[in-house]
Amino acid sequence: MRILIPLAAAALAGATGCASLEASAGPDAQSELEASLEGDYRVSPAAMATAVRGPDGAPVGLAAYERPADAIKSGDLAAFIAMVRMAEKSGDGPDATGAVILAIDRMAAADYDGARKLLRQSDGRGEADPVIRFLDAWLLALEGKPDEAIKAHREADAGLPGLTAELSLAAMLEAMGRNEEALAVYASMTPSRIEAPEHQFDPKGILFGHVELVIARRTLLLRRLGRTEDAKDIYRKLQEAQPEQAARFEAALDSLETGRGIELDALDLKGAFARSLSDLSMSLYQARLIRGAMVGQRLRGLDEQRITLDMLAMISDPADEGLRENVISQLYDEALYEAAAHIAAVAPEPRAGLSLSAAQAWLMAGEAARARQAVEEAVRLAGDDDRLGILSGAVGLHALMGDEEEAVGRARKARDLATNNAERASTAALYADTLKQFGRAGEAVPFAREARELDNTHDRRMQLANILGQAGRVEEGLQMIRRERLKRPNDPYMLNTLGYYLIENTDRLEEGYKVLHAANAMARNDAYIADSLGWAYYKLGHLDDALRLIENSRQELAPKRHWEIEDHYGDILWHLDRREEAREAWSRALEEFPPHETELSIRRKLEDGLSGPAPRQRDLPRISLEDEDVRQRKT
Repeated sequence: MRILIPLAAAALAGATGCASLEASAGPDAQSELEASLEGDYRVSPAAMATAVRGPDGAPVGLAAYERPADAIKSGDLAAFIAMVRMAEKSGDGPDATGAVILAIDRMAAADYDGARKLLRQSDGRGEADPVIRFLDAWLLALEGKPDEAIKAHREADAGLPGLTAELSLAAMLEAMGRNEEALAVYASMTPSRIEAPEHQFDPKGILFGHVELVIARRTLLLRRLGRTEDAKDIYRKLQEAQPEQAARFEAALDSLETGRGIELDALDLKGAFARSLSDLSMSLYQARLIRGAMVGQRLRGLDEQRITLDMLAMISDPADEGLRENVISQLYDEALYEAAAHIAAVAPEPRAGLSLSAAQAWLMAGEAARARQAVEEAVRLAGDDDRLGILSGAVGLHALMGDEEEAVGRARKARDLATNNAERASTAALYADTLKQFGRAGEAVPFAREARELDNTHDRRMQLANILGQAGRVEEGLQMIRRERLKRPNDPYMLNTLGYYLIENTDRLEEGYKVLHAANAMARNDAYIADSLGWAYYKLGHLDDALRLIENSRQELAPKRHWEIEDHYGDILWHLDRREEAREAWSRALEEFPPHETELSIRRKLEDGLSGPAPRQRDLPRISLEDEDVRQRKT
């Protein structure tokens, strides 16, 4: 065991800037380090609940991780905190970042004196100072000193990013029962005029997301106070900004009226602090994104600062399912599927939504049997308020696993549970997608049309258009997409939809290429648009250009993969006489759950390869602004 100690100590020094334990630790610290390596972490019970355990049920120990970040990537916050705490034992004391981590863990254990001691040791020692003052204010609140807490919070406001200060103060006031003051804070944050983003790439999206969050919290507090009409009036501000989303808002307003699906219990201080910590995490993350964009850099991979702070928020209120799902989502997005399933599994009590998240993670990890078991557990746990959502999620997972009978049957049951137009549209769309997944596009058309009629939104129209194309009704689908493009001329994904439809369903390759070229120019780092343009190059016979773009697409998407991108990659490699690599790509495509008919096609390619020559090389269409303007007027 001792041979592992220098490795662990070096990892801690690299993480926190403290000296190596081997160089400065006394006998007591050395004994504690050895105990920690074997799994005696001495962290808060909530953090300890996240410990990854071996077959014997014992924590795997710090020696299982080469770096503290590896513990985070395994969902093992207990080991991570233990590593930071052991660095503090080196004698130098924690740096500001280490103090924040350890103090939040102490707060989770209700050891407020220990948390304050850590913060006082490190205050004034770095850029974490505003966060330290933020935590100090919340410590006062948790200790039952409301006036001191509010005063301290207002003094810390200036150094906090984004809307953190206002949202946190409103949460603190609400949890203290000072509801009118909380409502006043929310009112000051609600703009008189709200403008929704035009599309996913619209810069207004971040601001609109903030406004949505403020209004959601304001209306929820009003509803908790029994002021239902006031809550609905506020929520209608969002409705006015998104007139196309009528069915969704109708359902939301109905929920405000009935209380169905709404958490009506009063917010307590523990929950308010955890939520505020998560808000802080998001604001700090967005600030890093903006700073990076200003110097031409993008954040890639798992943001370790963000997920660490979000995991600390999660242990501050372990029963908050939303905080836990936030952590699961980040791990899932980086293909850390076993860690995502682990975080779902160690919740204080089983929940239907968490079981469904675990099922999705296990499926992507290649554990189909565990995924099916988790799906059934989710369905069993579902209550009246979440039964429709859980059943819909189960349908999607059954479809991915090829369980046609279960997927179609449960999609039919979901339709029976719908009680308003938004739910009816959603379940009709789900049924259509399920039929399409199993090669039954002709049967899917009337259900996609029903969804569009009930909820005439962009997404419903595009679903119908694409199903029409797959059902052989190409021109009808194309006309729908062309009309939609006129409404969203600056949306790269709208251009991608039109261009890809053209190259997949028609002989208008030149037009499709031009449209996709424009989409790629507007969103150069998007993996799916790069794949579409690469496929257009392939169909025009320019294999090297196709290969370059689709390799870029794969790199952008990594560590995740998509069946369609891998399938395209395999076809290109085959025609470049890289046959073994092509088969490897097709094998990867099969692992990513393609639709039923595509799966059969890929299996045939794996056995027999591609017959016939590569697409004939044609001259690439000339790209000019004049051509684009003319084409837009003609459409």
